[in-house]
Amino acid sequence: MQDLKKNRRKVMNKQVEPVEDSVSTEEVLEEVLEEDMSRGVNKSKHHHGDSCECNHEHHHHHDNCGCDHGHSDCQVYECTICNCKPKHDDCEPCGVESAENCFDNKCGPECCSPITPQKLSTSNSIPYAIETNRVFDTMAFQVFTDATAPNGEPLTFDIEVVEVNGPVPKSGQVNVTIEKVCVNSTGTIINTGVTSLEDFDIDPSTPMVGGNCETVFEYDVCGERNSECCRRGKGTSVSYKQKGLTITVEDLVLELRGKCGCTKFVALAYPAVKERSHGCCKCRVDDVEFTFNTLSAPICLPSDGRSVVLRQEYKTNLTVDCIGKAFLSCNCDCEYELCIPNDIDVVLCVQEVVSTLISEQIVVLGAANPIEPRVVDTFSQICDFPICGPNSREEGRERKNCRDKHCDC
Repeated sequence: MQDLKKNRRKVMNKQVEPVEDSVSTEEVLEEVLEEDMSRGVNKSKHHHGDSCECNHEHHHHHDNCGCDHGHSDCQVYECTICNCKPKHDDCEPCGVESAENCFDNKCGPECCSPITPQKLSTSNSIPYAIETNRVFDTMAFQVFTDATAPNGEPLTFDIEVVEVNGPVPKSGQVNVTIEKVCVNSTGTIINTGVTSLEDFDIDPSTPMVGGNCETVFEYDVCGERNSECCRRGKGTSVSYKQKGLTITVEDLVLELRGKCGCTKFVALAYPAVKERSHGCCKCRVDDVEFTFNTLSAPICLPSDGRSVVLRQEYKTNLTVDCIGKAFLSCNCDCEYELCIPNDIDVVLCVQEVVSTLISEQIVVLGAANPIEPRVVDTFSQICDFPICGPNSREEGRERKNCRDKHCDC
């Protein structure tokens, strides 16, 4: 059918000589069509009657319209006025078939529940004699401070606008609102400074190098006997002091997200210091420091002369103080600038728990059966781990496993 359409178009381009009235034009057209069909139609034949000349090559054919003509039947095109149309109507359209089995991508952060031991009672528990550290006294410091540069200089921020979605006036500044601040860093290093317990000698239990993400530090404390407090069955109160506590946050970057009307923007704030020679120039720094004042409070030690372990445990929370006014502008080079007149104040909140631990032999109640881990079942039909001994729940199964596996029960 398509060849017939093509042949009819070719016929219309031919010069049909005048005929007698007895012979109609339609009969002449039919004779020409039959003649062409008997010879066969060559699809690569030039169509000089079209508005654009189609120049065909051996492999890919390009015409003046910019049409790409390939050898495949589904890629043969007819040349019209700068418009490429598929030649064959029976060619299926290009596209991917839609799948009926569709589902959401479940990859992403998920919450989980920790192990919850079974409830204990005197009927389902037995006593265990153990040796462990017991908390003798504990206290917590809750402090915060502002960030400074690594050398103690005042800290500022170099702000770079990375994304603007919406129009911004090219003259003057516009008021914007900072809606969200995201804090990004690669790690936190804690330097405990100098710790002392009045006249007691203390030594670090392990070398304190202030490693990344290390939050627990312990000291060995030699005990001293206090006869008066020991006679009264009480502990000895001593003064705890910690000087020079410094916390370093590495590679800090703040992401500022705000809006002005319907226009939304994203900016990155890098910690920096102002150069002394050029007050308007800012030099970025990699890390920021938080230096705290001396922490001091009394803590209780055993009065019988026993040695103790002094433990410092830290929790940190990095936050940003309220950001008030902010202005967004666009200069002549179409570069956006975000100005915060009062700058950005980064605050680190710290909770330090200081405890004295003593070693004791105690008796505790515990479950007869240990905590059972979750089983990731990949070989239950192949492997078998027999359970022998007093922790077996099913005595019959225990005996069977002992016979089959030759366990020493």
